[in-house]
Amino acid sequence: MYKVLLVDDEYMITEGLKVLIPFEKWKMEVVQTANDAEAALEYIKNHSVDLVITDVNMPGMNGLEMIAQMKASLPRAAFIILSGYQEFDYVKTALNLQVADYLVKPVNKLELAALLEKLSKNFEQSSDQQLERVFQDESEEEDIASLLEGKERLWLGADVVPKGFSSAPYRVLDRTLYLFLSSQRGGAVYQEEFAAPYKKQLQSFKVNLEKSLFYGTVSLQETDPLFSYYEPVYRVIIQGNIAQILEELDLLEDIVLRSTPKVSITKQLFIQFIMDVYHLFEHLKPEDITAIIREIDGMNSFDSLLVYIKLQLSGLFDQYRMNENVASVLEVIGRDYQKELSLKDISQELYINSVYLGQLIKRETNSTFAELLNKQRIKAAQQLLLSTNDSIEDVCYAVGYSNVGYFYKVFRKLCGKSPKAYRRQMD
Repeated sequence: MYKVLLVDDEYMITEGLKVLIPFEKWKMEVVQTANDAEAALEYIKNHSVDLVITDVNMPGMNGLEMIAQMKASLPRAAFIILSGYQEFDYVKTALNLQVADYLVKPVNKLELAALLEKLSKNFEQSSDQQLERVFQDESEEEDIASLLEGKERLWLGADVVPKGFSSAPYRVLDRTLYLFLSSQRGGAVYQEEFAAPYKKQLQSFKVNLEKSLFYGTVSLQETDPLFSYYEPVYRVIIQGNIAQILEELDLLEDIVLRSTPKVSITKQLFIQFIMDVYHLFEHLKPEDITAIIREIDGMNSFDSLLVYIKLQLSGLFDQYRMNENVASVLEVIGRDYQKELSLKDISQELYINSVYLGQLIKRETNSTFAELLNKQRIKAAQQLLLSTNDSIEDVCYAVGYSNVGYFYKVFRKLCGKSPKAYRRQMD
């Protein structure tokens, strides 16, 4: 309800307006009456109002002087002036103060009703425009709470067209949708009940909206970090068993759909998956890697992502089988990367010359044994950085490095950024 303050030194005027004018028809409520300007100014020190209806001629401070002072405290309020006679100087001053209207007593009920109808629409429009600030990142929690004060049950939604009593465009997954506030549920691409803390829920809503568009569903249950599932998947990949790799892809699909993590996390996971397979089965050029990452980053749905991954794997598996000795080396690296590993020790276990084994590894993977070990350790470090709050030093030691400085050097070389920067990118 819009709040109305009546000010007139004649008691019968204020009481008569309260009785004769159906303010509630225009969503208005008389919250206070005052018999002089001083009392009215005292009231607004602690109370906000939307409309002030006041007489001009009152003992002490007149209505125009009162309005001039009220403007500082009530910058968005509307003012209606009542007067027993129409005098040019009063009208001129009223116009300068930008009052809504100047009415001559006795007040014409129809004239006042038309004016209140107009003001009610202006209030509603102004209120809706103010509510757009809810969607702005710079708005503080207190500001949002103030804007929504008096609003009962609210729904925050997104749709292809503006809806509700306030809306704002929002870009997500290369689409423009409209975030909106409504007092009713339904008729939206995605919708949630909106309650404090508002800023936190708005951020959560944006994440869930993206999930809804990408996966077609949203899981609101807390789940284990997605990358915690990847270690056993990688062990299957390095064995080079094509059938098992495809089975692991189906397992990842099921896990992702049950947990619906942030879209950026899922894309990062599948980039890692496809890159791991490619590194094992063919020589990748830098431009190939860039193209794969760009393709996956541009995916707007989980289904299209899976189709792309499966097509890539199908084309790759049709033309390549890995040397079993190289596969054995990769299996050892994947299983024991935290330990001290050497090509010489592994070659002895496989009963093969270490130089020849090194040549096989280089030919099959386009990497040396040391490079493969570093890649696996850094891969494991990436998972820990994204799925735990462990310190950088703890991550370094956990993946098999004993020198933090060397770990930073290798990580930056392979990832293009420091461990700290890599962790921050997923916030």
